[in-house]
Amino acid sequence: MPLEFAHQHNGQFPDPGPWKHPEPRPLELTAPLGLESLPSQRFTKVKRSTFGLNLMIVGESGLGKTTFMNTLFNTDLKEEILPRNPQSSQTVQIQPAYYELVEDGVLLNLCIVDTPGFGDQLNREHNLTPIMEYIDKQFEEYMAAERHPGFRKSIPDTRIHAVLYFIAPNGHGLKELDARALKTLSTKINVIPIIAKADTMTVEEKVSFKSILLRDLENHHIKTFPSSYSDEVDGAEELFQHIPFTVIGSDSVALVGNKQVRCRSYRWGVVEVENAEHSDFVYLRELLMSTCLHDLVETTHNVHYHQYRGDALRAMGRPVSILECDDTYESQIEGTKLQNKQEMERKEEEIRQMFVQKVREKEVALREREEKLNAKKAEMVAELEQYRALIEAEQREVDELMTLSRSGTISKSSSKLFKAK
Repeated sequence: MPLEFAHQHNGQFPDPGPWKHPEPRPLELTAPLGLESLPSQRFTKVKRSTFGLNLMIVGESGLGKTTFMNTLFNTDLKEEILPRNPQSSQTVQIQPAYYELVEDGVLLNLCIVDTPGFGDQLNREHNLTPIMEYIDKQFEEYMAAERHPGFRKSIPDTRIHAVLYFIAPNGHGLKELDARALKTLSTKINVIPIIAKADTMTVEEKVSFKSILLRDLENHHIKTFPSSYSDEVDGAEELFQHIPFTVIGSDSVALVGNKQVRCRSYRWGVVEVENAEHSDFVYLRELLMSTCLHDLVETTHNVHYHQYRGDALRAMGRPVSILECDDTYESQIEGTKLQNKQEMERKEEEIRQMFVQKVREKEVALREREEKLNAKKAEMVAELEQYRALIEAEQREVDELMTLSRSGTISKSSSKLFKAK
């Protein structure tokens, strides 16, 4: 663009910024165009695509994690690994299993990552190491695929979208292992705390245990999904009150009333899994499948993966700067604008205070000068009055002498005196 053209049209065509289009001009249609069919076209295309959900199950043995997962997805997720002695391994094993679920033409690729051995050893110091290494490895592989030109169109997403952390219903709050694991995991991934075997507690015990866990989560600064990501999640505000979720799992189906339901039968009665009065299972399923499945994937990508990616790039020597191709460009621009605004307000306040100070100093100097001038004026007026009084006295003497001279009665001595004067 020539320099003259730039000067002539300065400000008329502002730069919208990187990866942005100029603001469009709204128009009115003179006849129907068929725009109302665009959402249905998008819906049809999205429905044909495959959705993915990667869940990691973390918790001590004996909390019914496998039974719960079967109940959650209304299917039989068979274990490929035979049951083992909890003390037979000294490390936590990572066992991903992949499934396909189809409902009404919608395909869900489900990955369940189990962590057998977690919390089973006497020495639990390194229980988290294999889990964190697996999570970082998935981030690393996704980042490598992004940088590879051959995978630009389709990148297999093996990143963990959520961790379902099972807490034993002990009624005494978080154990040291649970608190350390939740705090570490929440910095890397979406964490959903779950109180297992809710049928072992009364309603009052559930309410009390929930309040204790919420207090412990706040004291340890542990982020939980979705309450800690309210800016990223829409429509899940009603589910916040049920965190942490109390759940029940069961593979048994019984006839209750006129309906076949999943339940657990005891001598004193039947506990229905999907009854909101018995557990929070329905709210957890609504969170995972009906409300926040897309938000889980988006939060994993926009928050946790971007944090990992930024740390990895900075470790490779990339400086922290505003780059046009950076994914966090908008947030950095807004932060820079806010910082500049605060700096300008601070400087404006300093200039105002400096101006007020100088005005006050000038006022004091002018007041002192005015007082000096008034004092000098008073002194000169007093001196002028003295001279005036002296002149008036001398004028009277002169008048008297002139009067005596005209009358001819002036004496010789008086004439000499008059000449002397």
